[in-house]
Amino acid sequence: MRSIGFFTAFLAMLPSAFGWNATGHRIIAAIAYERLTPKARARVDDMLRHHPDYETILTRDAPSDPAARARAAFLTASVWPDVIKGDPRFWDDTRKDGHETAPIAGFPDMKRHTNWHYYDVPYAPDGAKPGHQDPPHALSELPRLIREIGKAPQPIASYDLPWIEHIEGDLHQPLHCVSRFLKSQPQGDAGGNGVILGERRNLHSLWDGAAGNDASDSYITKYAAEAVAAHPAPQHIEKNPKKWIQEGFVLDKTEVYTFGFETGSREHPLDLPASYTENAKRVAQTQIAMAGYRLAAILNDKLK
Repeated sequence: MRSIGFFTAFLAMLPSAFGWNATGHRIIAAIAYERLTPKARARVDDMLRHHPDYETILTRDAPSDPAARARAAFLTASVWPDVIKGDPRFWDDTRKDGHETAPIAGFPDMKRHTNWHYYDVPYAPDGAKPGHQDPPHALSELPRLIREIGKAPQPIASYDLPWIEHIEGDLHQPLHCVSRFLKSQPQGDAGGNGVILGERRNLHSLWDGAAGNDASDSYITKYAAEAVAAHPAPQHIEKNPKKWIQEGFVLDKTEVYTFGFETGSREHPLDLPASYTENAKRVAQTQIAMAGYRLAAILNDKLK
């Protein structure tokens, strides 16, 4: 029951927290779910019914109609890897002082895996010495999860699916594909988290919320329909995560870091014009539509 209360509070916090916010991830999942083949959809529905958090988190406040309930679980599963970042049942395996929590049946481990959400391509536009990211990271873990989803035993497949939904979406948020290194910021900006904006935000959170902050099903459905209409699925759908990261890195150079070498500070936050935010919204809609198509293509391919 404690995790249920946490989940409700966490969704309220998500718009300024991680990856795409809950809205962005749910839109991607909605686009993908509508494009699953009947067989793939039946398999993902069954996987999620066997997830340990199916009743407490994945279907909390979901409709009673079986088809709508299954869709709701798929959409919420796309946010689950962010939910566990603050869930006391899980522990932060990236901290040297992290304390392991007790195992729970159905989970292969109780780690939060916060370093699975991104792959930091180093970007040093002013000649700073760039750093690098050691695995595990999104580029080491997502291909592994995709390879095993179709053949893994039930507990593993049920655990892997929300991670595939989530990391695939994250890699279409450009700031999950970069860390900018400057002479004034030699440790890197952690995907824009170190670029401080006004209103207690940073650059990363601006892009996280570029699809909006309304996680209601009516908003999700409306946005998904508009994104699909504006950006129809291409004939060839790229399924290689490495190519997605390369695309995201190009966007970082051409659409994200367009304001020079400023980083802002708490005392003097960077003030970006309204035109910057509007452009971020346009880029986000394109990326979210593509993420939905690609997620469906991967699951259709692996769950034949």
